[in-house]
Amino acid sequence: MSENEDVIPSVRFNPSTGLLKIEGRSAMRDVQDFYLPIIEQVKNTTVPTFIVEIKLEHFDTGTMKCLFLLMKELKEKQAMGAMIMVRWFSEAGDEDHRELGEDLESRSDLKFNYVSK
Repeated sequence: MSENEDVIPSVRFNPSTGLLKIEGRSAMRDVQDFYLPIIEQVKNTTVPTFIVEIKLEHFDTGTMKCLFLLMKELKEKQAMGAMIMVRWFSEAGDEDHRELGEDLESRSDLKFNYVSK
């Protein structure tokens, strides 16, 4: 992977169930162009429960910022009565990756469930 090559994650969102899955690797020049439409779709979805599964092996700081924006939107959904479940997946023993999840959890004030694979 060259420095200028975009790496785009797999994203699946089912607005009728509130299930959002983000997995793979995420590093791109125009990260907001990729994530903001997803965040907008979450914003415009009205369901009683949102389940977010984040299975990113690698991501850059731009992706982390967009994940924070996503969590901020989910926090607003929670304030309006929606149940929010965030599952953060990481490799067993990868404390650095888990700490990134813990940082995002504390900054967003949402409760995360951690899953080691």
